[in-house]
Amino acid sequence: MKMKSRKFIIPGIIFILMILIAGYTVWDNQRVVVDDVTMSNSNLPSGFEGYRILQITDLHGKSFGEKQGKLVELIKKQKYDLLLFTGDYITDESDDLTPLEDLLSGLPESGDKYYILGNADEDNSIAPLVSGNKFYDLFARYGVKPLYPGVEITRGDESIWLRANPYVGRYEIYQEIPKELVNAVETFNMKYEATDDPFTVEVSHIPTEIDYEDEWIHDYRTQILGERDDEWIDWDVSINGHTHGGQIHLPFIGPVASPNYGLFPGKINVTGVHEKNGHTQYVCSGLGVSGPKILQFRFLNPPAIGLITLSKAK
Repeated sequence: MKMKSRKFIIPGIIFILMILIAGYTVWDNQRVVVDDVTMSNSNLPSGFEGYRILQITDLHGKSFGEKQGKLVELIKKQKYDLLLFTGDYITDESDDLTPLEDLLSGLPESGDKYYILGNADEDNSIAPLVSGNKFYDLFARYGVKPLYPGVEITRGDESIWLRANPYVGRYEIYQEIPKELVNAVETFNMKYEATDDPFTVEVSHIPTEIDYEDEWIHDYRTQILGERDDEWIDWDVSINGHTHGGQIHLPFIGPVASPNYGLFPGKINVTGVHEKNGHTQYVCSGLGVSGPKILQFRFLNPPAIGLITLSKAK
């Protein structure tokens, strides 16, 4: 009799645990948390101590309440100096911009707001960053400017430079893209290069690796652009998305898999803040999901917006 009872007890416990885990996962995927981080760098101009950037990334068509009410309410509670959208607003299955427009329409009208595109949007292309493109027109309607090739942010007589990844659209610049984009690049580069030791915040949808250089980019840099081997990181801090923070985490292990970084990639280049050789990287896990249908959920890694505070290294 006792043996029969044990046969039912163990499967029963397992079943209850599975129900609890499933219920928690559903709840966890519908909430949004604030990833409040500090990016420290000794090169930061003193006038930008405490400067805050709110990052929204990888929405992937997801909605958080009616008209994005839950997400909008959370954003309005944050104190920040600049709002930054870092790509992947739609999915491979749908290019519906309604979730993005619901979000944009609920945001405060004032303040600096910039965006870049992701690989799910226009394959990291720069050509769409002009009037007539659906992303450009939608963002423009709500006062959000394209961050290409970059922008100088000033406080008093000091400044920091937000710069899009210079290797995005690296081939397109030689093709038939709008002349205004070519002119924008040339104008920005002249001003940027004339600045003495500019503090640079690189904004890239796909993370720029902080611990090694991608072999393809290395060959492009050194063989096509003629740059030196030791110049592969030319930014002070880098703000990124794309990875979803690994999307699925396991206790004591962390991210299970990540786009571009494979299985069990660790956290560097995938999620959180990392510092190496005077450079500081942040990868926000973002809001949405991607991948095969059966794996389109997050586990122990809730949807998040990134609240980034810049600070001089202690």
